[in-house]
Amino acid sequence: MLDRVQLKMEARAITKNARVSAYLFTLLYLAIALVLDGLDWLVSGGTRNDVVTYMESYMGVDVSVYLNSPLSLPAAASGFISIVVSLVAVVLSAGYILYAMNVRKGLETPYSTMFDGFLFTGKIILLSIVQYIFIFLWSLLFIIPGIIAGYRYRFALYNLCENPEMGVMEALNMSKAQTRGHKWELFVLDLSWIGWNILCALTLGILNIWIAPYKEQANVGYFQEIKKVSGIGHQPPRDDEFRSDDRFDGPQEPRW
Repeated sequence: MLDRVQLKMEARAITKNARVSAYLFTLLYLAIALVLDGLDWLVSGGTRNDVVTYMESYMGVDVSVYLNSPLSLPAAASGFISIVVSLVAVVLSAGYILYAMNVRKGLETPYSTMFDGFLFTGKIILLSIVQYIFIFLWSLLFIIPGIIAGYRYRFALYNLCENPEMGVMEALNMSKAQTRGHKWELFVLDLSWIGWNILCALTLGILNIWIAPYKEQANVGYFQEIKKVSGIGHQPPRDDEFRSDDRFDGPQEPRW
């Protein structure tokens, strides 16, 4: 059983002591995400999004006058651009994970790390697609199997970021083995953020500048700790290189 309180305290301390400010790095990440969201909004014809709904419902702001997009693209073109924007966001999320991993190692991580995921873009995108398909197929059975599948593959991208030479299916299978017996703990970790998530929503996401790096560092902490407990993953040997431990055999995986 992992000590959630201890791991979150450790994550908070690591975040505050980052040699390159985690808050400024997150601000850059969120700013890029906002630009991508705005681009998606433009090419989709200015349709409503969560921010618009929030402003109208809770702030009493009438933004309908701004909903007419200056762009008028064919459906195929706007759909293609939306897909590209979504894939770029996925690759940037890998860069954010790489930053958090380096911070935990005590490294001085430059802002350019945000774009390091583009060095293995193909694998990140393929992993995202395959992971989405797996979770979707499990969701067809019922919502609970889909949720469980989401936790089963939670660390697939983390494994790939830690070792870009790894295959997509290897990263997925490794995550499946790592999360065996730990899904409930990860679920409780996510539940522990509910209060902060509500506050972030009330501030239109501004509070995420301080909360997002803390949450991501906690996720990395769980990832590293679960690797130690399970013995599955890339462990740092004496020569400081990461090697794969492919021990995926074991008892039948419980549901939680």
